[in-house]
Amino acid sequence: MRYLVCLVVGAVIGGLFAMTLANALQRRNAWPRALMNVMQHELGDARNAAKGGTCPSPVLQRASEHLRLLAGDLEPALLATGSRDRVLSQYMRDFGKVVTAWEPGADCMRQAEALTTITNACEACHRDYR
Repeated sequence: MRYLVCLVVGAVIGGLFAMTLANALQRRNAWPRALMNVMQHELGDARNAAKGGTCPSPVLQRASEHLRLLAGDLEPALLATGSRDRVLSQYMRDFGKVVTAWEPGADCMRQAEALTTITNACEACHRDYR
């Protein structure tokens, strides 16, 4: 009976330590996940505004400004300080170029093309790094 109690207590303590470790490891990636969630939200808002036929609109202007700002945060968020990844850096440069080329004051047809190009830039990186 004593061995059974020790086994159960050991399993409970081991489970608590495992959950603590898993939680700590999950928090390690909070910034990159948050950055990607915000980018996804902004891109979705821009797509909805372009589909709604309200071009140009303040939603598109705001999404453009936010995506340009976030494009500059990609490298520090995804790469450890002092590390280099040539392919990932190229994807981030490509994304920055595409977002910079986006003109949020254009008509809806050009908005749809620009948003498709931005989505393709995101998917190209996700295909290799997700």
